[in-house]
Amino acid sequence: MAAEQVFTNGRIYTLDPAGTMAEAIAVRDGRIIGIGSNESIKQFIGPDTLQADLGGKVVIPGCIDSHCHLVMHGIACTRSADLTDSRSIVELLDRLRAHAAKSPNNKWIVGERFDQEIFAEGRWVTREDLDQVSADKPILVARLCYHAIVANSAALLPIKDKLTREQWETGRLTEDDCGLVWSQVPDCTEAELEKAMLHAFNEARNAGITSVHCQIDSMEELTLLRRLRDEGRLPIRVRVQWPYHLMDKLVAEGAKTGSGDDFIRIGSIKIFMDGSMGARTCAMCEPFADDPGNCGDLFRTDKELSEMLIKAQKNGFQAAIHTIGDLAITHGLGGIELAMPEGNEDNILRHRLEHVAQMSPEIVSRMAKLNVLASVQPQFIITDFWTHERVGPVRYKWCYPFKTMLNAGIRFGMGSDCPVERLDTMELLHRAVNRDVRNQDECLTVEETLRGYTNGSAYIGFEEQYKGSLETGKLADFVILSGDPFEVPKEKLGDLKAVDTVLGGKIK
Repeated sequence: MAAEQVFTNGRIYTLDPAGTMAEAIAVRDGRIIGIGSNESIKQFIGPDTLQADLGGKVVIPGCIDSHCHLVMHGIACTRSADLTDSRSIVELLDRLRAHAAKSPNNKWIVGERFDQEIFAEGRWVTREDLDQVSADKPILVARLCYHAIVANSAALLPIKDKLTREQWETGRLTEDDCGLVWSQVPDCTEAELEKAMLHAFNEARNAGITSVHCQIDSMEELTLLRRLRDEGRLPIRVRVQWPYHLMDKLVAEGAKTGSGDDFIRIGSIKIFMDGSMGARTCAMCEPFADDPGNCGDLFRTDKELSEMLIKAQKNGFQAAIHTIGDLAITHGLGGIELAMPEGNEDNILRHRLEHVAQMSPEIVSRMAKLNVLASVQPQFIITDFWTHERVGPVRYKWCYPFKTMLNAGIRFGMGSDCPVERLDTMELLHRAVNRDVRNQDECLTVEETLRGYTNGSAYIGFEEQYKGSLETGKLADFVILSGDPFEVPKEKLGDLKAVDTVLGGKIK
């Protein structure tokens, strides 16, 4: 059988179980029909076969981002002020003014991804600060974790009767209360949503990401996603992560985890157990070291979670459970265990915990015993540089303990949580391998990280049979890199780039 396309003269890390190296790949109908030496692939070359010379460049399987919010990211990039790395409140306000000047017809001024931890003023931005930008036009700025926002007076006045005195005075809201302000921001038109979606998906592919486990928050978003697929304009593969409160919408379609095709599949039902470390709203067993008396917020107990899981299990859904603090993780594991007799023995539905920031020896042992999976975000390790002070030196040893989890037999995939972190595959690799100097015991090797980002993410999404490694019969999704991650000095890993991203054998 002749290939439609062959790629030759490469240094190909297949990341199959044996760690096979190859030189060439033959592709037909979007899948690999042959992989091996240049000589062995000649048999697949016919008169109409397209040939691409890789010129000795390194190839790895396509990266699979196991946790992201790309629609949110696209909307932020196309409609909002970018507050990333603002070093002071003054700079944040200047960025908002510049954005407002460029978009004078916008009814709201929205800014996203500030981090108060790096402000020169050493405090949060406030309602009164934002009023300096505009006293009349409503303003909302979101912390990079999106678990906390600050709004100006114009945005808060319509809901003032629903606010506490502190919320009004500071302008700061967290967790579900954020919705009081977000719900006032005008929705995107279909054209704006399409622009946002394509912007984010193309950015992901340019970064070397071929598949994502992406939060889709409405039937309108899902309908648009399907239209882009049908029109042949979807640049990556999407595994839909779906909110629990809309689960019945999928049930009505007859859908469950795994429903779909090679471009769009239904993935997990998303359930929140707590907030974020950055907003001090994640649920902790003991108070934050830098905020005595505050243990964060536990959104539901293990018993309450188990009831939600049983409903999901009866309808054939995997669950993706947001757990950051150790108390939330404990209740998350408890809920999974309580629900196991109702159709999820030995976690056959592969329920997964998202983030698992603050672990402990007991949690690691229990998680491995219950065969519970995880989706982890290595970029957090450096971005959240303040974690050591937030939890203290003793607990910090158990923050993001990837090596310990791996050694315990816990299977995990890797993602960015974009827009919380950048869509930068080599930055993720760099941070997993190098980490913070205070926790070097948890550094992963290059191979362990790449396998987590490919094999691991495929496994936690029930996709290991056709993604995650370069083998005959699997999808021809791979990345051509600017250098060899196994040979460059480890401190230079972040300098590597995706030169080209191939999806189904086609170069973008």
